[in-house]
Amino acid sequence: MIRQSYPLLLVIAAFFACQGTETEDASEPINLELEVTDSVRIHYVGVLSFMDIQPDMDRALFFDLQKRSFVSTDLQGNILGQFSKDRDSPDGFGSFPMAAGRFLDQNRIQLVSMYGVFEYDLEGNLLRSAKTPKDEIKGFSGRMDAIREIKQVGDQLLLTGLLPRTEYNKTQPEFYDTFQQLVWVDPQSGSMEQFLGLDSASIFQNNRSHEPTTLSATFDIRDNELFVISGGDPYLNVYELEEPYKKLKRMPLELTDFQVNPGEDPQKADPRAISFDPSYGMISKLTIVGDYLLINYTTGYDDLDREEYQSIQSQEQWQVFNTRVGEKYKPRLQVLSLEGEKLLDIETPDRLGNVFVSRDGNLWFNVLPNPDVEEDFFQINKVEIKKAGINRL
Repeated sequence: MIRQSYPLLLVIAAFFACQGTETEDASEPINLELEVTDSVRIHYVGVLSFMDIQPDMDRALFFDLQKRSFVSTDLQGNILGQFSKDRDSPDGFGSFPMAAGRFLDQNRIQLVSMYGVFEYDLEGNLLRSAKTPKDEIKGFSGRMDAIREIKQVGDQLLLTGLLPRTEYNKTQPEFYDTFQQLVWVDPQSGSMEQFLGLDSASIFQNNRSHEPTTLSATFDIRDNELFVISGGDPYLNVYELEEPYKKLKRMPLELTDFQVNPGEDPQKADPRAISFDPSYGMISKLTIVGDYLLINYTTGYDDLDREEYQSIQSQEQWQVFNTRVGEKYKPRLQVLSLEGEKLLDIETPDRLGNVFVSRDGNLWFNVLPNPDVEEDFFQINKVEIKKAGINRL
């Protein structure tokens, strides 16, 4: 076990305790700290992406980007199985999953792609599939890591369902008017149903052209409420989980130096192009951990750096610029209450990556490789959000 603390110096909330009369109210600041309380190290030569961990099953799942193979391990770091699937193989799931694969039990891995729902054992033998009806197949974007996860809701699966292109393109208002952020998937039939349009007050409804990647929603569920953030739109939206998905609230996020992308003149935008502009902010993931909401985001660049970014014309210029802005603009984490109140906003601690999951009230982060030392292992850390400095009554 590896233990390490990251004290968060920002005072994030006031703790109010009443004793005696109302005039004897006292308030004390509450500090939070992130503490690494456990880790899993997998000795492996290659680049792995973190997909899933299930401590109660003693299982973790990764994806090798170069070999395009799934790698399953126990929590002692022992590799239990590996497999890859060709796009067109009879037991394949297509080119990529729509979200990270997940364990159903110690010996079954579930994948969801635009072609349906697939279950494999640890060696890649197909155990079961429910293929999407041909007339329902759509070109959903996918992820090879836990930035996007499969959520089980009753007997249905819930995922982000980004369609970069529909019958409309990004330069047309109808693209945004008809855009659906999430998708229900029936694991028995493979049928998929899109739902949840963009909020009418969203930045994406400003009659400008936006890159489809910036609309990619991140979400989580608590009780019967659906928490959603729409990519580059810095608002937390909360809905009832059941149809018609009544909006309960929409709250602005207080993000540090977050640069909102206003979009491009539709007359100048290329309707066929799909790109990403890092000079504007992006919210990558929202997850619920215990009594907190956790999001990670990038801020984007200030005006001068954005102007320089847009004027880069050579690979050498890009390398110099990328090194400088990588030091200047660090990814950030924000902790909120379940009511949407900001409690904490910090730079992501050194070596913690941007891929994380919430399991049993704790977080598991991928660990970035040491740039100064060649490593033959991949590591994930268990991270707890802890309160400190409270005088118990």
